[in-house]
Amino acid sequence: MIDIHMHIGKLYFDKPLEPAQLLDFMDKNGIEKAVLLPIENPEATVYYVTTEYVLDICEKYPDKFIPFCNVDPRRVQVDRIIKEYKERGCKGFGELLAGLYVDDLRMQKIYKTCGELGLPIIFDLYSITCLDDIGLPRYENMIKRFPKTIFIGHGPHFWAEISSDFDLIKISYPKGKVKSPGAVERILSKYPNAYADISAGSGFNALTRDPEFGYRFLEEFQDKLFFGSDICNINQIDKVNENSFYLNNALKEGKISKLAYKKIAEGNTKRILKL
Repeated sequence: MIDIHMHIGKLYFDKPLEPAQLLDFMDKNGIEKAVLLPIENPEATVYYVTTEYVLDICEKYPDKFIPFCNVDPRRVQVDRIIKEYKERGCKGFGELLAGLYVDDLRMQKIYKTCGELGLPIIFDLYSITCLDDIGLPRYENMIKRFPKTIFIGHGPHFWAEISSDFDLIKISYPKGKVKSPGAVERILSKYPNAYADISAGSGFNALTRDPEFGYRFLEEFQDKLFFGSDICNINQIDKVNENSFYLNNALKEGKISKLAYKKIAEGNTKRILKL
């Protein structure tokens, strides 16, 4: 398995995640390699984990960790910074957690640059980051406007939109049967450059709230989905990761095909990141 969504270092008021701890976690969960995502947006976490730090760790463990870059859209000369990071080995951009509307002009500069450079972007759409309205209309418009850019959706708002009856004001981890098709299905079906990252509690909740729908969703969108854990604090290290357990168990119980499993677990990540 390749984990497209992992964090390292100190993001919150606890001990930092060290490389050795992540490597142990990866061994326990059958993860061969992992993408490390820096965070440099002030709305998202207590502390920053910079792209420079991620690059340093990935240089020390090149067979295990893959670097992404992160540049806050409110900084100057964002395009030049991203180009520099691409030249230094970054394979993508994210996790994008800026407290701006997802179609903000400053955000669009990132989309344009990443499209030109061939860097996919991981978004965290939430109530305070990468803001959008019900139905994800702003996000969809950006996907249409920048067809060369790979948009990888993730986060509580994004995954709640797997059902068409979602109410953004009420709850970010909705339960119960999925009313299909939701915005996520529509977007993944319609746009070649739209993908999704099934990591974290938000991805797990979306796939398990209506179990049979979740398995059908994995099969239908097997070319558009990436496995990820979203490990971001030390308290998660010694627990069985629910995302990897769910995907492995779905294969074991015959709920999804071997081909779908292979693509979601590693194949799509290899293809999109050109590994």
